[in-house]
Amino acid sequence: MPEILTTNFKSDTTRRFIDSLATDEYYLFVSAISDFDPANSNYAKNQFLEKTLFGKKVLNEDIHFMIRYYPWQRGLVYEEYDDRVDLSDKKFYAVVGPNDNDTGDYRVYKCLNNNDGADVDSPPNYNATQTNQIYETADGYVWKYMYRMTDLEFEAYNALGYIPITGTFDINPAVSGGGEISDILVENPLDNDGYVVETGGMIGSPFTSGVMIVDPFTTWSPISNYYVGQYIYTTNPVNGVSCLFEIEYYQYNNLTTNAEIRVGADLLSGQPNPVAAGVASNASFSIFPRVSIIGDGTGAVGIPNIANGRITSITMLSKGSGYNNAAVEVVDPIYDFNPEDVTTTDVRAIVRARISPDGGHGYNLIDEFKCRHFSLYAYITAENNTNIGDTNTYAAVGIVKNPIFSGASPEVFDNRIAVVTDDIDRVTANTVLIQIDSNNETVFTGIVHEVDSSSNTVFIAEYMGPYQNNGATGNGDTSLDLTLPFRNETGQTIEINSPAASNVTVSEYIQRSGEVYFMENFFPLERTDLSREEFKFVLEY
Repeated sequence: MPEILTTNFKSDTTRRFIDSLATDEYYLFVSAISDFDPANSNYAKNQFLEKTLFGKKVLNEDIHFMIRYYPWQRGLVYEEYDDRVDLSDKKFYAVVGPNDNDTGDYRVYKCLNNNDGADVDSPPNYNATQTNQIYETADGYVWKYMYRMTDLEFEAYNALGYIPITGTFDINPAVSGGGEISDILVENPLDNDGYVVETGGMIGSPFTSGVMIVDPFTTWSPISNYYVGQYIYTTNPVNGVSCLFEIEYYQYNNLTTNAEIRVGADLLSGQPNPVAAGVASNASFSIFPRVSIIGDGTGAVGIPNIANGRITSITMLSKGSGYNNAAVEVVDPIYDFNPEDVTTTDVRAIVRARISPDGGHGYNLIDEFKCRHFSLYAYITAENNTNIGDTNTYAAVGIVKNPIFSGASPEVFDNRIAVVTDDIDRVTANTVLIQIDSNNETVFTGIVHEVDSSSNTVFIAEYMGPYQNNGATGNGDTSLDLTLPFRNETGQTIEINSPAASNVTVSEYIQRSGEVYFMENFFPLERTDLSREEFKFVLEY
């Protein structure tokens, strides 16, 4: 049997991670002078922590939800929204960049209709006056604007084919209680047939009683109540206001050749009659079959678009709200439409509603975009370089959650031990220094990371190992013994300048603390005082 783990679970897990930023801290750790082989094992995680060279806090504002980057490109086909289709890893949205818009930034649009799988040719262009932020472009596509990224945000945070969700949005939006009718799909637009549209204008009407007198028209049916159950859609010639009514009564007058139509309330405004709804006495109108929408929500209204007897599409005049389920049909006209009669060419239109995500398109960006990735962005500045090692190489980076420090959590920390000694001429970078106790046993080992002759300072890294911690030194989390000299690889002694406690600086990071979330290795990279690094991590749940 199929087993489905929905993307909502992964999105919710990602959401919970971002929520944790209120109480948790995350750091970029730079580790290992030379080659390092990461693995998902306790040993590898300890090695990564033990070889840490320096670290920098990842700021909350530099942690983002991430989605795949699908740039708008002419000639591509984008997937249209469909509530019956798994859109995960599909191009159901596009990012319109500065080269294709007038706003100079990056705008993300969700595809609501792809014109039967046509190639795109016209990008949507943002218009602040567009109330619903839905755009139908010249190529037949329909797009819904979702959010924007500034040029700086895009450059700073895009990584590995992913872009951030930016701007103001609710991470945990309130329960909406359903969606809207996104659209009504005609599943047989080329095969349905037999539908008729009547058009004309009004004369001497409407009246508050709900009566409309329509102009003489030679094709009016003489059959009483011929159009009952259908829609009449009116449009005023001056202000362009349109109203929609269901026809409740129809009578043709043979003497005047006028027709009398009675209706109920306006289905769009809720006004009780045409006069209250503002229908002008010279309004034009169209009569066509009614689209019935039954569901657990309210307010959705759609009308058919008919060409050459076929319903090609449905226009949503109101999308409504609160829908989780809906049944839609084009109600058969009472007369002159009989799909069951094999002697006619009448074919019933097959339609179905596509319901938006809860709250409507754009209400819940994280779930709508199937978000299961997040990014962490960290950068080393010139100012940071004055506090950390700017020489030698490093071979691994990673993300560590909640490392512990002896004081307040710093923005950046140097994890090397700094030792001032007058024997600096006996020390060379990338060599090993050890300490040997009175029992001729090695109690401390470290690698020289940097030698600063200007201050007679040796910086020692990768000094953790299989040794007992010395509670009398620093934070009590290393085996360094201030009463013992160092020895280099040739056996020469390197004395710590006296007093030793004043000439040794240990890291404020409590060694091996924190939970390793991510590790990555690469060919050892060299650092200099001109190094300026950016690190972008995209992690997936």
